[in-house]
Amino acid sequence: MSTPADPAARGPGGPRGGRPGETTAGGTRSPYLLPRQADPAGAPLRLFCFHHAGGSASSFSGWQPRLGGGVTVVPVQLPGREHRAREPRLHDFARLLDELDEALDPLMDAPYAFYGHSMGGIVAYEMARRRFAQGRTPPRQLLVGACPPPHAPRGDIAPDRVTDEELTAWMTGLGGLPELVLRYPEWLRLAVAVLRDDLRLAHGRAPGPGPGEEPLPVPIRVFAGSSDPLVTPGLAAGWARHTSADFRVFNLPGGHFFHRSAPTIMLRLISSLLAAEYAARS
Repeated sequence: MSTPADPAARGPGGPRGGRPGETTAGGTRSPYLLPRQADPAGAPLRLFCFHHAGGSASSFSGWQPRLGGGVTVVPVQLPGREHRAREPRLHDFARLLDELDEALDPLMDAPYAFYGHSMGGIVAYEMARRRFAQGRTPPRQLLVGACPPPHAPRGDIAPDRVTDEELTAWMTGLGGLPELVLRYPEWLRLAVAVLRDDLRLAHGRAPGPGPGEEPLPVPIRVFAGSSDPLVTPGLAAGWARHTSADFRVFNLPGGHFFHRSAPTIMLRLISSLLAAEYAARS
């Protein structure tokens, strides 16, 4: 996650003016988008990116130049961090989906895909499932990283049963707390508070999908870190039951945050996976 030293992390939340394609259906810019979001109309495919628990949209800050002009990267920012630092964080998963649906639907009028990391993978999946169930256009591909399949029991830490010290040790062991944050108690307290609230949000998700619910007609690609203690390649393979389309698992070097430790390998792979989608549009 970003540190409070980042000016964007201290800035006020709420709507700001933006370029075309950065608005909701009512014409007001959504705070779920970045203040300087690239115009989504500038490429044939839009990639909506959902960050991990305790993280922020800055997790995807280097993706746009590496994925090239065929894709517009649209990082999604949850409240309570970076430019939304003054907004209360959400604890209700259903409300989050409602707000994301309202904010992002106007930008899903062209071919798009989802990427979600860890908690973000479940957010991306539930967004895709909602759109399919309602007869709206689902993503061309669902990409998830370091995320257990929706039917699997949660393997992370219970946010209301641990102390701040235990939560800090757990996240540090996963490689999710930058060394700079650990040096400053005020920054660490904020980081742990954000992480705890995000885990509450994830744990509040209703179990699903239900018995007999139709799998998504969307190709699912799962990325798993070779040394990730939370999501092994074997567990990642369980996503296969959630698609009636093509399915693949890709094993990458690194732990739970391999998108930070091996970005070149991962983004080259994502670029290759998405190339067929936007090549078909050209």
